[in-house]
Amino acid sequence: MAFLLPGLRRSIMLSTPLLLSTPLLTRTYRQPILCDAPDPYTKITSDLQRTYTREAKVPIIKQSGVPNPRAVQQISLGSILGVLGGLGVSVFSKPLALLIGLGIVCVQLLESRGIHIVPYSFIQRRVKNTNVKSLLLDNVAFKLSFGATFALAAFAEF
Repeated sequence: MAFLLPGLRRSIMLSTPLLLSTPLLTRTYRQPILCDAPDPYTKITSDLQRTYTREAKVPIIKQSGVPNPRAVQQISLGSILGVLGGLGVSVFSKPLALLIGLGIVCVQLLESRGIHIVPYSFIQRRVKNTNVKSLLLDNVAFKLSFGATFALAAFAEF
């Protein structure tokens, strides 16, 4: 390798792995890959099969299209408590207040889309006296307004 120019040596070292992997990259599959195997996590996710938004105790909008008065009450209470809590935490750490508020909003948005990142059954086994699923999925309006104003309070100056 000493007889090769340094630029040529570098280009050979960079192109050799690509040339060796070309047969793997150009290989055509005769049988298509089907993703129709049974779900291996059915036992773990069996309690999450139903959509909980239909069973919510306080829907944000009623079937008639009118906002639910209890949801409006939750939005106002969540906003007030979020500002107070966010100001209290932002006195010590503004980034912490921002992360907590955005964390609450992100978890709630993911849960409403059906992406369950909180292990309900694991937490429920540890906490016997509380319905964990109800704590995380009920009162959506309160939690979203609380999290948003908690995060916004990090930018407040007093």
